Amino acid sequence: MQLPTPSICRHVPPRYPQLGDCDFYHSQILPTGEVIGQWDLRPSPDTYLGHVDFNGRNVLEIGPASGFLSFHMEQAGATVSCLEPSMSHLWDTVPFPGVDADAVRVEFANHIERIRNSFWYCHALHRSQAKLFEADPCNIPSEMGDHDVGVLACVLLHTRSPFSLLESLSRRVTQTMVVVDNYNAALGPEPVCRFMPNPSIRQFDTWWQFSPQFIVSALELLGFSEARVSYHAQKCEHQNAQVPMFTVVASRRQRFDQHPAASA
Repeated sequence: MQLPTPSICRHVPPRYPQLGDCDFYHSQILPTGEVIGQWDLRPSPDTYLGHVDFNGRNVLEIGPASGFLSFHMEQAGATVSCLEPSMSHLWDTVPFPGVDADAVRVEFANHIERIRNSFWYCHALHRSQAKLFEADPCNIPSEMGDHDVGVLACVLLHTRSPFSLLESLSRRVTQTMVVVDNYNAALGPEPVCRFMPNPSIRQFDTWWQFSPQFIVSALELLGFSEARVSYHAQKCEHQNAQVPMFTVVASRRQRFDQHPAASA
């Protein structure tokens, strides 16, 4: 088997942006008392993350956005490392025909830069010790080290190659994977995914919908054979709706010669 070319990993030092330089993906209470953000996960972050016990565990989170979950896991006792692609790559945008792809990527990059500013704004607000790294999420370098828990919270739908991302993260996770995504009951109980891009709907950042069983089966193939699925709904301010979601928590089966892992 040909191994992927090692990717470059860069530790991103903290920065201190102004509020006006930020776009908030996750809702945040500002020092003024104002609540701002697209996704309000504040009522039930533990439900969103599958009620995993993070105390004393090392977590690798891919795509933290504004960092709400990063800081929640940290406050629950975790040591958190976050990984984003470099600004030169970003996430995969859908190449619609007849669209100026370069112009789309410039606009997308500006938006992502403002979301990353919101991560650092909240990082300072929470006095967080979470670290942020830049590397190829589909080829996470070994220098990132091993982590107890890997988290992919509504990230897979934004990537062209979701299994590659799952496989990459699984190489760096020793115990438990947490995967959250949108739930479409019409996909049924089988391990299937639905290709989302449609030329009539110019949504540049969404590729897939997954059935929960797709995630369960993929993680089982990667060695995480003990899985549970939970369902919940989260408030999206842009849609003014409660969006149905699912969470898969999958753990590696422990051999008899291994010490028991921390509870999932």
